[in-house]
Amino acid sequence: MRTNLILLVGTMFHLAVPALAYSANTQQSPDESVKSIAPENILIKGSIKDSKGEALIGVNVKIKNSSNGTITDFNGEFSLKASTGDILEISYVGYKPITLTVSPNTSYDIVMKEDTETLEEVVVTALGIKRETKSLTYNVQEVKNDVITAVKDASFVNSLTGKIAGVTINQSANGIGGSTRVVMRGTKSLFGDNNALYVVDGIPLSSMRSTQPEGSFEMPDGGDSDGISSINPDDIESMSVLTGAAAAALYGVSGANGVVLITTKKGKEGKLTVNYSNNTQFTSPFVTPRFQNTYGRKNDLVYESWGNKLATPSSYDPLDFFQTGFNEINSMNVTSGSDRNQTYFSASSTNSRGIIPNSKYNRYNFTLRNTTELIKDKLTLDMSASYILQNNHNLMVQGQAHNPLVPLYLFPPSDDFTKFKTYEHFNPERNFPTQNWTYGEQGLSMQNPYWIVNREHFENNKMRYMFTANLSWKITDWMQATGRLRVDNSQDTYERKISASSSNLFASNYGNYLKQTTQYKNFYADAILNIDKRFGNYGINANIGASVTDEVSGEKIGYEGHLAKVANLFTFENIIKNDPETRPLDSKGVHTNTQAVFATLQLSYKSAVFLDVTGRNDWFSTFAFTSHKNSGFFYPSVGLSFVPTEMFDLSHTPISFLKLRASYSEVGNAPQPYMTSLAYGISGGNIESLPFIPATFLEPERTKSFEVGMNMRLFQDKLNLDVTYYNSNTYNQFFTISMPPSSGYSHFYANGGKVNNWGIESTLTYKQHIKDFLWHSSLTFTMNRNKIKELLDPNTINPITGEKIGSMPYIDVCTNDSYKQRLTEGGSIGDIYVTGLKRDHQGEIYVNPQNGSIQADSENWIKAGNADPKYNLGWNNTFSYKGISLGVLIDWRIGGVCVSATQAMMDRFGTSQASAEARDNGGVVVNGGLLNPESYYSVVGGGTTGLLAFYTYSATNIRLREMTLGYTLPNKWFNNKLKDVTVSLIGKNLFMFYNKAPFDPELASSTGTYYQGIDYFMMPSLRNIGFSVKLQF
Repeated sequence: MRTNLILLVGTMFHLAVPALAYSANTQQSPDESVKSIAPENILIKGSIKDSKGEALIGVNVKIKNSSNGTITDFNGEFSLKASTGDILEISYVGYKPITLTVSPNTSYDIVMKEDTETLEEVVVTALGIKRETKSLTYNVQEVKNDVITAVKDASFVNSLTGKIAGVTINQSANGIGGSTRVVMRGTKSLFGDNNALYVVDGIPLSSMRSTQPEGSFEMPDGGDSDGISSINPDDIESMSVLTGAAAAALYGVSGANGVVLITTKKGKEGKLTVNYSNNTQFTSPFVTPRFQNTYGRKNDLVYESWGNKLATPSSYDPLDFFQTGFNEINSMNVTSGSDRNQTYFSASSTNSRGIIPNSKYNRYNFTLRNTTELIKDKLTLDMSASYILQNNHNLMVQGQAHNPLVPLYLFPPSDDFTKFKTYEHFNPERNFPTQNWTYGEQGLSMQNPYWIVNREHFENNKMRYMFTANLSWKITDWMQATGRLRVDNSQDTYERKISASSSNLFASNYGNYLKQTTQYKNFYADAILNIDKRFGNYGINANIGASVTDEVSGEKIGYEGHLAKVANLFTFENIIKNDPETRPLDSKGVHTNTQAVFATLQLSYKSAVFLDVTGRNDWFSTFAFTSHKNSGFFYPSVGLSFVPTEMFDLSHTPISFLKLRASYSEVGNAPQPYMTSLAYGISGGNIESLPFIPATFLEPERTKSFEVGMNMRLFQDKLNLDVTYYNSNTYNQFFTISMPPSSGYSHFYANGGKVNNWGIESTLTYKQHIKDFLWHSSLTFTMNRNKIKELLDPNTINPITGEKIGSMPYIDVCTNDSYKQRLTEGGSIGDIYVTGLKRDHQGEIYVNPQNGSIQADSENWIKAGNADPKYNLGWNNTFSYKGISLGVLIDWRIGGVCVSATQAMMDRFGTSQASAEARDNGGVVVNGGLLNPESYYSVVGGGTTGLLAFYTYSATNIRLREMTLGYTLPNKWFNNKLKDVTVSLIGKNLFMFYNKAPFDPELASSTGTYYQGIDYFMMPSLRNIGFSVKLQF
């Protein structure tokens, strides 16, 4: 690690020092500058706005050949003493500079035009403040709306894949509408949340819920809400991604895992403008297992396909079950306003049909926003309201339960599958239709796949509303006070209807019914005082504020039970009241409260040297019963950046911009609620104390992190390199330690553990503009190394016995037959362990010499590898010529392993291509000899998941992730009544250049920390092909 850091820092200064030396030899002495004697000074005033009428903050206004200058305030206004005839130089990053001669007129209204070549140099940072990139002491990457919406996804977060360095994004296997796992700079917390924080217009967004499947019987009970997936992507103006802890320190615990800052659109000054877009994509399975169709069953009593070779290959293809899905997104927004009042309204619909029959997802978004300037432009009120209606029906998950892929993938090719399309027959004895399936469950909860999708219903309806208000008061030209609040409430109504004659694991003879309503309530408010003052070559920018977050999550009311006497009558009255399976689903939820004060200070010198200091103190309700309830916890950060190109003249070198930066920060993570106090729960309507010892001594989890980086642009900004090295240590993790039953408790909590993450993230961009031809290329690189330095300290004291708990060499998490993820000192989070076959003293597979059999070894766990990739690369290219544009994104994920229990089951049942090839080749090669394929696969594919040591694959994959081909029609074709009409062909997941796994290793079986890298009848990923239309009028 130290060697890598030395190499990086050395490279940065190797590039910088020659340029500085050159500059020192060519710098012009101040004495060589000649300035005429100016007449008497006058006070000039003015306002500076952009072409949309919005005030520009922090514009540099100075007298040429003089140190006399100032910057615009929050309202874009300035005042400066000057003399008639002086040359006024006005510059602002992202806009074309302006020069004008001072006249007797003392008032100026100036409009600056955007410079598209450098506009990206202004980004939104923590607290929603816009700053020049050169002033930042940490890494920030900005993504514009057109990048997000080029190939739309029902969850726009998936559109970021391959476009941001330092971020690993995994889409869940639920299909359209599912949640997304976003991890920045590696997994840090052993038992806490590792997903990034989302901040919308400066206000943190509630995460609401994230699914964590368990075992092979995962139930598709909701699990589609992560707080951000339901946001309308067309409402987003831009996003800033803060991968480092220093950038996120102001958000305290919430920002420990990195932050995605989202700036939404608002009304614009001018006449009424309407924007409309349609994005339609057709979906099909992308990566699927390989099946055989040449061998059938032995006889009618055996389901497995280990019979003789068929005279002619079967026409049965499991993929015929899938239908062509589609995802159509229609979006419209209207904007209009005067110089003091602007309004924005948007409406969008997302309508999707999955590749599984009878699965669908629908969402409707509505947003209204108004911005008003009051009291002589001293007061600005910005309010917005959003309403979201969302429905998903039969959102699929992996596992055995209610999964049509299990019977589909294991169905014997010799049998007639078409007769099971009639999935039910009327049963005169029971007087209602019953399931048509003659094969039984085969120990895998197997049912008719058409019955599953038509007679087992899983439906979730969500209503969500958000209200945001922002009130800004300009106290002076250099001081402003802001107050903000957000109310974010939602209600999910989930219903599960299992029809009569379904598997008795899930329903009685008359069916099963579950209905549950879950509420989430989030309130956030803050107040911030900002000071932005300049003193000659020096500048100061400071913020001080306080915030409060109050959240109630998982407040539930509902019931579940088997149906009584009337089949398929799904009502509460028809549930068996005295059945042990009948239970209320009521819960008061979890109520948490966090209060904080925070402050930032930036000192600058000559716009070349910037020193940042931040601090935040949090008071968590989860620590209310600890010794820290009054003091809370403090999280600091400090950063320094130096821009040599602002201090020295490097115009005669290839370097057009150079910045060196370094930062250090501390952030934290809070424990789960009720860990520090004696809590009570409700079980079966009875109040019970939770059997753990209150952990009044807990400390917050902490992450200490530092980073160094360099930003360099060469050849007149054509080539841009941004590289960062980071190193972080997360300690004080929250451990759950089991207690003997005789103690009267089941467990207690303790702090411990240390996890290290270090890595490099870089972005290399190139721009070439030749007349009408424009090429923009971007290459992102991500490398992260994770290591568990320490688990629980063996000297930790048992609070009951007073004895040391002793060493803890490893902790097993997410165990499932032949799969587990194990935490070991010296290992990494995400390590996968599997089991295999018994071996002899020479390490060869043990084969019984008498009968040639092999045996499973369930005692010895083998480390298969780690689920996380070693490197991520994304290469994004955009070409445009006279209205024609072509976009291509190729994505690499290199390293990591994954396992497929699906392949194991298919081998065991003889339906895989591998099982057919083994029979064609006369057997499976073991220790140089041949074993009977049926006998071999009955062992290595046996159990719940098979012996996954034989089903471990490289997770490396290279794909053509996105491709767009568009044409912007000339406005004159429509007599300028329609503008910017663009028609495009679009595609996603078009081609896999390299992939050895029998499934898409990028899919996440969970959006939590664990249960990664395993496929157990997981839904295939999707290939999308379609078109989009955009226009304005």
